Amino acid sequence: MLLKAERQTMSSTFAAIRGIGRMTVGEMRAEVRQGARFVVFEYVLSFLMITRRKTSVVFFIRPGESIFWKCLPYNLLTLIAGWWAIPWGPAFTIGAVKDNLQGGYNVTTQVTEQILDAADRQIKVKRRR
Repeated sequence: MLLKAERQTMSSTFAAIRGIGRMTVGEMRAEVRQGARFVVFEYVLSFLMITRRKTSVVFFIRPGESIFWKCLPYNLLTLIAGWWAIPWGPAFTIGAVKDNLQGGYNVTTQVTEQILDAADRQIKVKRRR
């Protein structure tokens, strides 16, 4: 039963990442060494006096790959729904769009650690059998 749970954890870790496809852990590590990164984009939702800053799912960006089309939906959502709260709506909207256009938030270290931890847990479970 533990093995099934470990498989679900590993596949859910990979499933939540856009752009990684069916890449193995070794292939992912090689890509990261060559400059690939994992990023999230911010978006802002506002209504009257309530402003919420949220982050997208994790995207895998290969070296030289453009982020423009990946962050565009989040920037459009922010530009449409982010302005409408005083005082933080406009400030957070401008900040989110700026950060997204500069490449988003780099979460490569955290994601890589999670993936490697999940892979290590799978290996330990297989050795116990």
